[in-house]
Amino acid sequence: MKKTFVLAAAAFAAIATPAMAKDAPDTSVAIGDLDLTKQADQDKLDNRIDNAVRRMCRVEGFDLQARKLERSCRLAAEANAAPQIELAIASAREERFAAIELDVQG
Repeated sequence: MKKTFVLAAAAFAAIATPAMAKDAPDTSVAIGDLDLTKQADQDKLDNRIDNAVRRMCRVEGFDLQARKLERSCRLAAEANAAPQIELAIASAREERFAAIELDVQG
């Protein structure tokens, strides 16, 4: 199973200035130490993602344009992360189910 996944903010690049677009932000979130079959660890993952997105999408300035860029980046990164989170949780459940099957048969 993949022990990290990458958050990207591709939509951020689409609305950013041309100079910023080539440097669309991305970051990785480690999940190897989490048991994603447990709600507590799923909550930890959500917190890690939230923190990573905040760091990745932070922009300088407090003007309206800066706030719009930051919001667009966050929305894009969260949208990018959602299917990866679902897949990681589903994979963890499948691995656990497969282990249970092996124990029962073995």
